[in-house]
Amino acid sequence: MKTMDTEIKLKPGHLEIIGETIAKFELFEHGWNPYSRFLDIDKVDLILRKRINFKVFYREIQVKYGKLHKCNQPWEKDIFDYTSWRQFSKDEFKSEIYSDDFFVIFILAFETGYDKDMFIFPKKVFNDLIDNAISINTKSKQDRKLYISRQINTKKWYVRKNGCGSKNHDLKQNCTEVTEYYRNFTLLSDNNLKNKEL
Repeated sequence: MKTMDTEIKLKPGHLEIIGETIAKFELFEHGWNPYSRFLDIDKVDLILRKRINFKVFYREIQVKYGKLHKCNQPWEKDIFDYTSWRQFSKDEFKSEIYSDDFFVIFILAFETGYDKDMFIFPKKVFNDLIDNAISINTKSKQDRKLYISRQINTKKWYVRKNGCGSKNHDLKQNCTEVTEYYRNFTLLSDNNLKNKEL
């Protein structure tokens, strides 16, 4: 007989809700008021609101939740200790409807629970990561498998590029470092971004 804990872990929809709930707490603690969308339109899970000097600013957020797995491949274990992966369509975030106010938040968690592993990616950065991620062929189209991996004995994180594998695992050539996006809440308030005011 399956326990409730096992059933929850096996349902991706439940994991997405968990990811959104974690993101809400994290964003609230960093000064944003998060609102859930009534309908999931244009991949927007949350709308953030913040008042600064009598002006109100908004951000649109897509939340992804991923499990962190221990690296088991011999070539992986020399470089990374934990990794997570998600499949994306190559053109998933290329639409012009995703403005500079759109961000992808990645929540990563171990089997034992969430340990503050969170990434905040601007739309353009995330597009580039998907473009260079590992190609996989499906029946109808070419998708990407995006691996986020933690370098062993460090706090550095990398996304593996297309071509990374057992014979190609040079960090500089076959991976993109994404450590700067790890818990980087200042990106949401960056003055260089175009702010939507109400």
